[in-house]
Amino acid sequence: MNRDKKKGLDEIIQRALINAPKFEGYTVKELAGITKAPWPTTRWHLELLEARGIVRHYQVGRARVYSLKRRRQR
Repeated sequence: MNRDKKKGLDEIIQRALINAPKFEGYTVKELAGITKAPWPTTRWHLELLEARGIVRHYQVGRARVYSLKRRRQR
């Protein structure tokens, strides 16, 4: 996968999470369906975005639910 395609998937995931339900977010499976990318690729990108501090996750049973990390207003 080339660099532009990777960046594109990151942006698609971020846009999807912007539109996620306020208190819920999306699972990896749901985001994979939205992005039309394979589940492992979507998970990898989510882990990168989480490492950068852009997204966060919480556990619901065995599933991880991802949402954008809200930045504090100064």
